[in-house]
Amino acid sequence: MGNSLRYHMAVLAGKTTSFILKKVLKGEASAMPGKVAMKIDPHILQVVNQRCQKKILVTGTNGKTTTTNLLSHIISSQGLRVLSNLRGANMPQGLVSSFLNDLDGEYDWGVFEVDEGSFQEVVKGVKPDYVVVTNFFRDQLDRYGEIEKAFQDISDALEPLDTTLILNADDPLVSNFKNLKKRNIFYGVGKNQFSNQEEGVIESRFCPSCASRLEYDYFNYGQLGSYYCNQCGFTNPHRKYEITRVEYADPGYHLSFKTENVKSMDLDFSYDGIFNTYNCCAALAAALEMGLEGEKVIESIGGFEYYLGRMESFQFPDKLVKVVLVKNPIGLGEVLRSLSLDEKVKSLLMVLNDNPADGTDISWIWDAQVENILQVKNLERIYFSGRRAEDMALRLKYADQPPATLKVDYGMDSALEKVLNEDVEIVYILPTYTAVFHIRELLIARMGGSSKFMSYLRESLKNLKLKR
Repeated sequence: MGNSLRYHMAVLAGKTTSFILKKVLKGEASAMPGKVAMKIDPHILQVVNQRCQKKILVTGTNGKTTTTNLLSHIISSQGLRVLSNLRGANMPQGLVSSFLNDLDGEYDWGVFEVDEGSFQEVVKGVKPDYVVVTNFFRDQLDRYGEIEKAFQDISDALEPLDTTLILNADDPLVSNFKNLKKRNIFYGVGKNQFSNQEEGVIESRFCPSCASRLEYDYFNYGQLGSYYCNQCGFTNPHRKYEITRVEYADPGYHLSFKTENVKSMDLDFSYDGIFNTYNCCAALAAALEMGLEGEKVIESIGGFEYYLGRMESFQFPDKLVKVVLVKNPIGLGEVLRSLSLDEKVKSLLMVLNDNPADGTDISWIWDAQVENILQVKNLERIYFSGRRAEDMALRLKYADQPPATLKVDYGMDSALEKVLNEDVEIVYILPTYTAVFHIRELLIARMGGSSKFMSYLRESLKNLKLKR
């Protein structure tokens, strides 16, 4: 395997596809090269498995891309060779594309983000030494169904594996993987100034062990918090790794972190949102379990810079622009909650698409705690764009956001132009998945990085494909 004619033909076809996408169409080559290669050699994922001495998979609903990017950064900062699908293409073809785009002899580590719906298929080829599970929220119901199905699919895939599980202790469904009797390592975030007693939008309210209603001491976000079952005693497992203090630092947070062996370490993580403290804790737990030195891990987290629309920043001459992906009810509500901590004068652009990769069912916007927008300070105006712009504007109207502040513009470029011309200190752009890459290219074009033509050409081709 890895030396057959079929393998070499697959690599050649995938590399050729990658060249055309990158050099001719000036676009991403995050999934299609792998898809082409797998058509020729369906077993190429096993070559990826062989080339990586150790493998770690990151799955769950939210936080996969951030955790994978951060963990890959931590490992590579130690001088180790890492293969990773950093661009968020998390199905099998995405893993293969990362291999084709970074073809090397061998890697010390393979760090891969894996889509919940693809986990079973990926582990047929890639045998992980560690699996990180972040959380389970409702996401793209037309693709994944309810969270209980995603949980069961991943449980079935984990059951035969010889692996170590690194589990979010604060999510009842995730912590229930302890019943698989693997080597379980738990991480979580303790009670902090952003924890609350009020039950907001939560996805899993019942005990996964006996189906009784769970009680909570506090919520950090969604169903993540300190829970217990009065009927069977199900509760948070002991956290080996824990964030114990969270202070807002604009941007990001000052965090205190402890392990069983180390009382406390302080670190800065420059990305907003309590959800990012969980992502940071997951990467820390994984890195330390892998045997990396704590002080070096902390140092490398301080130097982490993120791209691809997850709190990605663009500095314009007169304002800062931040792009934050939103894709499900919990994520949207939490992003709006995190904006309430930023007191700068601001405007928003929200882009809602309903392409297959976004989830064609957009009813999720009515489940999100959009009312958090009312807590956002110094908010001048909100623009809406994308294929379902009016739906999102209507949702904000029913959240009691003053109608005079709501502006719909289906043209993404013109909507972007208008929000960038607002006399504000910062612009937040909240796009769904398929809009992230287009909006990034439009921003980069305005900063003089490239032409908008190829971006529009690719979007036109996608739309033609969708209409067929």
